[in-house]
Amino acid sequence: MITVGLDFGTHQTKICVEEKNGSETHYSFHMFRDLEGNKQYTLPSIICITPDEKIKYGYIDKRAKGSYKRYFKQAVFRNNNSSDMMLWEAACYSIWYLAYILFDLEEKYGQAFTIQMGAPSDTARLDSRKAIAVSILASAYKLVEDVFHNDKNAFLDTPFSKLKGLTEVVRYSDILKKQYGILVFPESYACLMPLVGRGKIAHGMNIIVDIGGGTTDISFFTIEEKEKKSKIYHPQVYDFFSIGKGLNYLILQDVFTGDSLAKELHIIDGSEIDSDRLSNYFRDIDDIANHIKENLKREWSAQTIHNKWKLLERLRNRPIIYTGGGSTIGILRRAYDEFKDVQMISYDSWKSKEFDNKDIFSKGAMCPILSTAYGLSISVSTDAIIRKPFRDIFKDRRNDEPEDNVRELGRDYGGFDYGNDWDSWK
Repeated sequence: MITVGLDFGTHQTKICVEEKNGSETHYSFHMFRDLEGNKQYTLPSIICITPDEKIKYGYIDKRAKGSYKRYFKQAVFRNNNSSDMMLWEAACYSIWYLAYILFDLEEKYGQAFTIQMGAPSDTARLDSRKAIAVSILASAYKLVEDVFHNDKNAFLDTPFSKLKGLTEVVRYSDILKKQYGILVFPESYACLMPLVGRGKIAHGMNIIVDIGGGTTDISFFTIEEKEKKSKIYHPQVYDFFSIGKGLNYLILQDVFTGDSLAKELHIIDGSEIDSDRLSNYFRDIDDIANHIKENLKREWSAQTIHNKWKLLERLRNRPIIYTGGGSTIGILRRAYDEFKDVQMISYDSWKSKEFDNKDIFSKGAMCPILSTAYGLSISVSTDAIIRKPFRDIFKDRRNDEPEDNVRELGRDYGGFDYGNDWDSWK
């Protein structure tokens, strides 16, 4: 049984493969060949249409003439007022790029694998983002199998103008999703799976922030027992968010062009970050952290007899865990509101003898970059994510009795209730 974790990125794509053989499970990161034939952990999410209408993918000679296409992944998932033609073109570029990857995977694994894919999403748009991911990946499958009959050379030799006519953007359906065995998860949720499985996240309320090339994805979750006294834990998600700002918003110039096309990883330093955009970026995440706290405060007051200072005790110094390519940039890792325990996914977080790529642990910076692909490769039976309402976080406190010898101002003295008036309490 082979499960492919496909992290289709705005700037670069990563793949982790889970192989199960009886009771043994092995993980390996799919390696891509660059222009010199060296193996790399990432494939640049770039297409070049040459003057003779040939299409090149990923690692492209910087001297190559032609029309370069980037950010098609971000464009196809973005809800905006773009014209139907622009959305169709972004979908086609994404389909061709994914078809190129499918050919690569089939060369190594045949057709005996299923794909679990990530998508940038918030709670409100999860279903629509899943539908987009299934649609473009299924369209790529149809191109590979039904149009080119698994002939990679025929695909690469087909000129751009002809390939457009051969490409069909298929509409989402449950039948289509089941036919190709596609599961889709929010990108920030996928990062949680290996951490939780290895007991690397503290119990209680946590935030994980996935800083990618085109978006920053945030999950608010708790760690709970799967069954009482089982000592098996799982992440319970209460909300997740996606803001359309990532590295390509923050940097002063497009550092993913030119020489960096041939690099596996471009390390960005503080001088390449635009300070005004950085302030706006911080403000957006701060708004999300504050939104989470306000929801918690409201439910705490509605469901418990305790004052809000007890909630703040539970929230104090909670972890905020960073992952994604942007998390390797120190200036982007910071505390927000009560989430002050700043952490970053590292090789210590998920180092395991189950990995075939032993050298990955000597490249610490690659671990947060590859973490989403790793999480996506952990095989599961369904992509249904149960998002509990905020009120369920405090269900264990609903039947609390007043503590002995403790009298609360307002409630017990028949006067002003400081527990229900946050501003006065402050």
